[in-house]
Amino acid sequence: MSGIAYYYTDSAKIELVLTNGEARSYPWHMHTQHWTVGSVRSGAVTVATKAGPKKLRCGEQFFIRPYEPHNLVVAPQSSLFVFCFENRSAFSSKNEILREVVCRSPFLQEQDDLLMRQLDACLEGIFSAENKHINFLEKCDSLLYRSVQAVVSIVLENPDQFVSIKQMAEYAGYSQWHFLRAFQKFTSMTPHAFQLLCRLRLLRSLLRADTESAAAAASAGFSDQSHMHKVFKHHHGMTPREFKQASFRLKL
Repeated sequence: MSGIAYYYTDSAKIELVLTNGEARSYPWHMHTQHWTVGSVRSGAVTVATKAGPKKLRCGEQFFIRPYEPHNLVVAPQSSLFVFCFENRSAFSSKNEILREVVCRSPFLQEQDDLLMRQLDACLEGIFSAENKHINFLEKCDSLLYRSVQAVVSIVLENPDQFVSIKQMAEYAGYSQWHFLRAFQKFTSMTPHAFQLLCRLRLLRSLLRADTESAAAAASAGFSDQSHMHKVFKHHHGMTPREFKQASFRLKL
């Protein structure tokens, strides 16, 4: 494998990302529905959250909760694998996923056992982290929070449709200023940044479905193909075409 490879299921509930030796940098973003666990296979990786940056060395792990803003920098000559999953049911199929990925990647075959041990180490603390996340959501279970969540759901379900802050605030039943503060508090992002991430999420699925680039850009709500190309490369460190070539569907 050269550079990076994405292994994904049709349901989009599971994705395994492997980088191999190339320096990579991802700007601040978040995963709206997925838990993310990662392990440094070689070299060094820096992961930054609101708590600050943390440099990880070979064999060290990290995890990211849904809606947790973060950025990621993979140092030159470093390798990383990241496992993204939507719910606990992914745990039961992780062994099958890794075995299929290893079969497709000869360079990983000698590291099969190591990968499995590293992934198990990543997942060890995920249940307690998930419980803490649920407790946080329960404490935020106010009318305002539920209103923000309702708007978030609308954007997630219709990522190609632009929704202004005024429209969001009116739907939630609050002033624009009050809604904006609440939205940023619960998502740590502006509504505009969140909508952009949702469009990119849709775009990824369209590209993987072999949708032609211009049609994918229009369907995902981008003004034109050039704008789509620029935004995608900024967030992914690669062009849409390169992303498509580096994506492999799992047969699970």
